[in-house]
Amino acid sequence: MRKALFWINIPFAAGLLAAFGAVYVSPEKAWYLALFGLTYWFWISVNVLFVFVWLILKWRYTLLSLTVIVLTFPLHVRLVAPRMPELSESEDPENAVRIMSYNVQLFGLYQWKNNISHRNEMFRFLRKADADILCFQEYFYEETDYFETTDTLVNVLDAKNFQFETASSLHGTHHWGAATFSRLPIVNKGKIKFDRSRGNICLYSDVVKGKDTVRIFNVHFESNHLETQKIDRLAQGDSTARIIALDMYRSLRKSYKRRAGQVDLVRKAISESPYPVIVCGDFNDTPISYTYSQISAGLKDAFLETGSGFGFTYAGKIPFLRIDYILHDPSIRSSKFKILKGKKLSDHYPVECMVEFPRSMQTE
Repeated sequence: MRKALFWINIPFAAGLLAAFGAVYVSPEKAWYLALFGLTYWFWISVNVLFVFVWLILKWRYTLLSLTVIVLTFPLHVRLVAPRMPELSESEDPENAVRIMSYNVQLFGLYQWKNNISHRNEMFRFLRKADADILCFQEYFYEETDYFETTDTLVNVLDAKNFQFETASSLHGTHHWGAATFSRLPIVNKGKIKFDRSRGNICLYSDVVKGKDTVRIFNVHFESNHLETQKIDRLAQGDSTARIIALDMYRSLRKSYKRRAGQVDLVRKAISESPYPVIVCGDFNDTPISYTYSQISAGLKDAFLETGSGFGFTYAGKIPFLRIDYILHDPSIRSSKFKILKGKKLSDHYPVECMVEFPRSMQTE
């Protein structure tokens, strides 16, 4: 029985090693490894369970899972910020700026019966949040009076400096994309278009504070296109579950490959920035991924710096996902990272932190 259990242990240990490979191998070369990264929590949980089982049955067999857990240690530290949450609100650091990243899910546009009230509730939330710089993904702008967003937000946020870049449009009046609003001056703007993508884009804004400039990237990488209805039907054991699973498999394969190409474009733009950078956005990928590894290279993760707990940011049907980030140059200090889990207004929770620019940037 012990030998049979040991042989069962082997593929689970290999699965955790495959998750490690997902971090370093581009999905364009071996996309299936990304699935092991996506399901990391399953592989690490089973291997930890095997360690405890072998401590009871035959302690020497613990070496298999224990060795793999140790070898993949660089993955584990990406997932948990080992700090206690602040019990009281301390004062914001002097000269710091509050920055927020939020996938707003089109402000509830497709909730046809109450989309206006939903949009207005989001506006009230954003006013109360009082951020100085806001990076929105899945932003919607309509050139009519029915579902106005941009002009209203300029007033609501007291942020007269903004950049909106269109990923796709309809009838010349309905626009989907990403937007950055800032109370600080924006002196230069740019965008990175993603080929074959209808709703995803990256934009960058050069924001001035004092005598220097920081480049803020606002990115929304390729979505996985896993429809909520299909996830529900699959979980319920729908009679077409096999067809649904195959469709989701194909969707993930296409998304991972497209995202890899997008990541390489943004990584190149970050490396060529003449200014310190802050990267905000919905990566549609977990920290155990090629996406995160490439974009975070040489940068600090604000959640790991001053957050606490596991930091799950996705509020949709799939649990245990951290896919929304604020990364920054090492010369920039972050503090008070938060995931704002109040009333759920989107399928993502907004993330925010305070950032202190380098000393030369604090001189007015």
